[in-house]
Amino acid sequence: MDKIVIDSLTSDFLGQGIAPNGKKVSFPYALPGDELAIEITSKRRRQKKIRLLGYIQRAEWKGVQCEHFGTCGGCSAQHISYDKQTEIKFEPILSSFAKDLSIDLNPIPANTIYHYRSRMDFSVFPGPKVGLRAKGNFRHVVDVLRCSIQTEWANEELQRTRNIIEKFPNLPWDRRDEKGGLKYVTIRKAKFTNESTIIFTFTEGFETEADHDLFLEETKTNLHSDNIVFCYNRVKSEVSAQGRSVVLRGKDGHTETIQSKNFFVPFDSFFQPNPEGFLPILDFIRARLPENKQTLIDLFCGNGFFSLLFGKGFSSIHCFELTPSSIETAKRLLSSEFPKVEINAQVANLFIDASPLPKIQDGVLILDPPRAGSGKKVAEWIRDFGPKDVFYVSCNPESQKEDVKVFLESYTAKEGILIDPYPHTPHTESVIHFQRK
Repeated sequence: MDKIVIDSLTSDFLGQGIAPNGKKVSFPYALPGDELAIEITSKRRRQKKIRLLGYIQRAEWKGVQCEHFGTCGGCSAQHISYDKQTEIKFEPILSSFAKDLSIDLNPIPANTIYHYRSRMDFSVFPGPKVGLRAKGNFRHVVDVLRCSIQTEWANEELQRTRNIIEKFPNLPWDRRDEKGGLKYVTIRKAKFTNESTIIFTFTEGFETEADHDLFLEETKTNLHSDNIVFCYNRVKSEVSAQGRSVVLRGKDGHTETIQSKNFFVPFDSFFQPNPEGFLPILDFIRARLPENKQTLIDLFCGNGFFSLLFGKGFSSIHCFELTPSSIETAKRLLSSEFPKVEINAQVANLFIDASPLPKIQDGVLILDPPRAGSGKKVAEWIRDFGPKDVFYVSCNPESQKEDVKVFLESYTAKEGILIDPYPHTPHTESVIHFQRK
């Protein structure tokens, strides 16, 4: 047995120290000063495997509000004070942007650090277990009785759901024996309309089993959600809230209101998990839109979120998206309010020259790409043909930084903010306003 003392925390809240072999290693939930017992074994030639045996000395956790913290993979920093959390995850991003790009971001901590999520996806395993994947072990589910980052109403609905599932011991999908059928439970609770949706994801074909119809009747009788949706996808699929759907009650999604605009959120679409925590980014963009509104380009538009919020007054709106369900939702949301809107089912292919986009020099581009970033083609298009004003929204500062490096030679970074919509996790969101030189 060997020992290691934790001396620092990484930006994703792992406790870090130097092993006896000189290798820098890190462990979840460890704090500076913790002394760990480890085992160093040979894994391959010239490689060593370090395994945690236990704690010799461990700092007391303060402020933790969840009984499952330390095993569940949903949160990673409840044992760290919130002021320290923001310092740890903001500082490397702020320093990196300032040093490498000469861009200063204004950090904005969250106002609400618990019960903020409007969506949670719970795995269902035999036992039955209804919970979240264990930290670092996708095959193990922590049975979650109550989650401290979702709303209290959602916790109550989760308990009602657990009570029903416990009546059907053969209902949960067994990944080893391929028996049962229920794989996931997704609970969505709108922040500003309070409308709720619960989605049950089954294996394709399970609707022919006797337990299916009995479970269906129990959900309709005992659950409180405004909308109940059953969906079915491939046996081997480990994706929640996707596939062929059947509505048992209400609609196949819910409505959320953001800054006086109504958004219908289909059961299988993405929407901000913390709408209230995202408001600083919306306020930032709105305050900096130009008075002379010509063309609005909404790139990676999703369900038309930014166009619906900011499109009023623009002469033309061009939306670009790839996901079919999002495109259809955007068409429904936008076409009635903006008759001249164009919604294109492409992204990079259209962004190779300026010809598809009239009056581009006077336009505004808002892009909110997935975690991987916009990609080189889009970044080069912005550099060569982009409009006067660009607002780059990102959930991944690292990919945002790589994209910005490509087009920064043509733009000046005016202002930017870094926010924390997801306390107790390493994730952040940012927006930077650029103007063409």
